[in-house]
Amino acid sequence: MRNTMATMAHSVSSAAAKNAGMQSLARFATVERALAVLCISIPLWLVLFDEEQDAIRGSISSYYDMTPPQAYYFPLTVAAMLFLFNGIVKTRRFYNVVLGLCLSGVVLFNMDGATAVPHYVFAIGFFGLNAIVILWFSSDVSVTLRNALAVVLLAALVAWIFVDAFTTFWAETVSLVAIAVHFVLDSIGFHGYSTATDRRRAA
Repeated sequence: MRNTMATMAHSVSSAAAKNAGMQSLARFATVERALAVLCISIPLWLVLFDEEQDAIRGSISSYYDMTPPQAYYFPLTVAAMLFLFNGIVKTRRFYNVVLGLCLSGVVLFNMDGATAVPHYVFAIGFFGLNAIVILWFSSDVSVTLRNALAVVLLAALVAWIFVDAFTTFWAETVSLVAIAVHFVLDSIGFHGYSTATDRRRAA
């Protein structure tokens, strides 16, 4: 009888732990999807709220002096905080801490004057590390998906170099969309993305 009761208690405890783990993963997935939506919306947000210019500026960073300034600093700051949160709270996401710090540096240092050098260092770090994470960090990700993302990012890089109309703004926009796709796939555990592995562990 005691063994039966102990077994039942262990089963209840295991089920509760499993349920708590799945709820935690669901919260992480919500954060990742919110970050994905924010990444996609940043370029559109900047263009729509820029009261000073009718044309699209040369880069996302060039909107730092836009009116109203909150339209630039608010979404980028929130995105940086979400990267930091994801990297600190979620296991094996240390790279998101680095990405959050890089994006914070992009916001803190303007692209002009004495702060130009650190700004570009952080900007290159942010987009470069994101490409590495998307293409290589998930070792068991679908080869087809990885190749598709590689082709898109490479095409954006080639267009940025050789096509005058494809400015840094558009290259950054493509990169942000790729980042958003990465987070959405991660949140649903698509083709070996780590959230799927986390779900199997929670089970």
